[in-house]
Amino acid sequence: MNDIVMPKLSDTMTEGRVVSWKKQVGDAVRRGDVLAEVETDKANMELEAFTAGVLLEIKVPAGEMAQVGTVIAEIGTAEEKGAPTSQAKAAATEAAPQQAPAPPKAQAPQAAAAAAAAQATQGTQGTPAGGAAGERAAAVNGGKPEGGATEPVAPQGGPEAAGAQEAPGEAQAPAATALPTGAQVPSEAKVGAQAPAGAPTSAPGPAGAKEAPAGAPAAPVIVGRPNAGGPAPEAAAASPGAHGERAAPVVRRRARELGVDLGQVTGSGPEGRILLQDLERHPVAPGVPTESAASGGPAAPAAGVGEARAGGESFPLSRLRSAIAKTVAESWRSIPHFTVTADVAMDEAEAVRRQLKGGGVEVTLNDLIVKGVSLALGKFPRLNASLAGESLTLHNQVNIGVAVGVPDGVLIPVIPDCQRLSLLQIAATGRRLVDRARSGALSEQEMSGGTFSVSNLGMYGVSQFSAIIYPAQAAVLAVGAVSDTVVARGGVPVCARIMRLTLSADHRIVDGAYAAEFLAELKQILESPVRLLI
Repeated sequence: MNDIVMPKLSDTMTEGRVVSWKKQVGDAVRRGDVLAEVETDKANMELEAFTAGVLLEIKVPAGEMAQVGTVIAEIGTAEEKGAPTSQAKAAATEAAPQQAPAPPKAQAPQAAAAAAAAQATQGTQGTPAGGAAGERAAAVNGGKPEGGATEPVAPQGGPEAAGAQEAPGEAQAPAATALPTGAQVPSEAKVGAQAPAGAPTSAPGPAGAKEAPAGAPAAPVIVGRPNAGGPAPEAAAASPGAHGERAAPVVRRRARELGVDLGQVTGSGPEGRILLQDLERHPVAPGVPTESAASGGPAAPAAGVGEARAGGESFPLSRLRSAIAKTVAESWRSIPHFTVTADVAMDEAEAVRRQLKGGGVEVTLNDLIVKGVSLALGKFPRLNASLAGESLTLHNQVNIGVAVGVPDGVLIPVIPDCQRLSLLQIAATGRRLVDRARSGALSEQEMSGGTFSVSNLGMYGVSQFSAIIYPAQAAVLAVGAVSDTVVARGGVPVCARIMRLTLSADHRIVDGAYAAEFLAELKQILESPVRLLI
């Protein structure tokens, strides 16, 4: 049996995510077959099998992360661990009994509660409220009307209960009867359920309260539904009638909006009165809009209150986005950046490109820039260097990375040995790497070893920007769009095709004058592009 481990597919990779499995347990595997697609910190790559056999077990399901070196699957023979074959899996699927799921056990208590509610309402058919409850009980009993052509239900509790049918105030309801949400029960039935048979039905009320007349219809009580416009059941405990006047109406209203139980809030006002500031300090339930969102305007944060979060969807970063976040944060934190900018007239360079295109040679302006950078770096080697501690390494090769935008970030494939390549070779290599980057087929080798980088946003109409230096490099060149600009030549205003270049450099390695001289050399090369063709 052979273990398949999460491979180290890049020099910075410490973990990977299994995007999908191309083989399932029990499938035959040949050497070189693609087992899974793995997302690294830079790209998605295919994981190939190094041995033949049967896929016995998948230890890391699709979508989960695994550290480099972790066993994610096992390959062996069908006899090892009794791995099921594809035919056995199909037979097991066909033999599986098709059974309907058993009804939840909670349905029986619910049916009993509904039946008990129907019985409780039969004792109050003579009252208006009892009629309403009887209609609801009839709906529970299968649509049969109470007191119609059906047999009467025997009253519960013997003679006392029989007498309760004639005296609504003495009607008894079974204890702990669960009624459907919104069902109406007469208030007399509710009182009688708590008092023994024959006891007075009127409950003692507050001083000065008037007793209802004996023959007056009782107001129905709605169970499980708050009164319209009244406080929610959760907030009822925080009302003045429950705990006294501890909060102003605006505070109680805000507590309902935030989903905060005022009984759990410690007031800081006089005599423990709850203030708005106390609500803001209390943890807010997730997804509840803040006061600024509810009012449509900004709200000043209270002292000592953390910044309120707006509601939204959260999702984990992809491996590529996470790698970009770590890389740029490390670069910005550890490398002292400075920038220099120069305007370059691209009239001659564009004329050369048009002539090459007319001859059937596809060359982009970015290819011309990469070639010009490789020539300029030959004269300014400190920008083709790496700083490691107290030592500076000047690289012999000019390996230029070209930033390529992809849906979830940016990849930087590297064109190696640019100082030895012709313009046409650079164009062909760059075109191939860009296609592979956009299709997600770049290998780790094609993204490693860069000594200088070029980032071009000119195709988006960006005139100027500053790029962040890739770690272990000395500089990066940001390329803007070529646009028509009026310039003075020989004292005469003319229209020229101007491109703006911005160099971000590591101040630990080079100074401003050195970077400016490099840009001046690159400007001269691009404005006299004959050297690019040699």
